[in-house]
Amino acid sequence: MQRKALALAAALAAGAVLIHPTAAFAGSYTPEAACAKESGYSGWRHVSDNRRAVKTGGSTWGYVYLMWNRGRQANCVTVIKSAFAGTPTFTQAILKVQGGAAYRDPGTLTAKKYKYYAAAIGYGKGKCVQYEGYIADTRLDYTLAKGKRNSWGNCG
Repeated sequence: MQRKALALAAALAAGAVLIHPTAAFAGSYTPEAACAKESGYSGWRHVSDNRRAVKTGGSTWGYVYLMWNRGRQANCVTVIKSAFAGTPTFTQAILKVQGGAAYRDPGTLTAKKYKYYAAAIGYGKGKCVQYEGYIADTRLDYTLAKGKRNSWGNCG
């Protein structure tokens, strides 16, 4: 009888893992993986001063990262969600190139909801960049969390 109870408990525990895979799935997203998936190319690397918390008040909802691909001579900015992971919310990554364009994914914050991350990729050889990331709580009151680097840097 005790063995059956243990077997049932083990089966239920295993089922709980299968029923709630969101946390494990969200944790598998790295800035490198997000940039590779969006660009179709590997080789993304962290650069100096490459991370900012995406925050509202004292709460951190994720991180915005700046990545560089030497072979492609391109930058990638990705916002990886930690709050609301698995829930579609407005999420946006922005890469600004000094003297040039701003690359945004999506084009406006309210254009598309993402479950895990947003990523923007742009040409950056010999240009300084800034980066930003936003996550909005679209379930309740549209509270906005943001993280960014306002100074120009990584002038590769």
